[in-house]
Amino acid sequence: MIAGTANRALIILRRRTSDKPKGNEIMYLSIDDLKKGIRGEVLNVVIREEENALQAIAEAQAEVESYLSARYDIATELAKQPNDTSRVTMVIKIVRDIALYNCHNISAPVNLPENRVKAYDDAIKFLRECQAEKASIPGLNRLRTGEDGTVSSNYVYYSSSNPKRNHRY
Repeated sequence: MIAGTANRALIILRRRTSDKPKGNEIMYLSIDDLKKGIRGEVLNVVIREEENALQAIAEAQAEVESYLSARYDIATELAKQPNDTSRVTMVIKIVRDIALYNCHNISAPVNLPENRVKAYDDAIKFLRECQAEKASIPGLNRLRTGEDGTVSSNYVYYSSSNPKRNHRY
């Protein structure tokens, strides 16, 4: 029984290490993009290692994608490289704010600066408003919309029931 537990733990560990971004993996933001939101020397102290910054960026991208994927073609936007001039400025700002929050959270989760917490909360609030269609991000391609303005998906829902029975005698 112990050997089985050890094998499961090894599999989980392999999955977690394989989920981490590699150094040569192309990401939406670069560390230079992060430095536009925080002084370089402060960022170096916070992240300690480049791998921490790459992990924070990957998590921020996933978080933004989870909020916007229902309404926008965010996957195409996040596939762009950091040197691409066609990136949407608002998406860069949101991903950067969330990534910087994640960087601080990795290094010292107890001592988060108030401005980072506020920027993170503002970014999440804006993403929720975009999700509820109370706000929009100009420059992002929307998914297909129906005539009534609602986003339609590729899924079709069918429902049916059993034939009605007559239980009278």
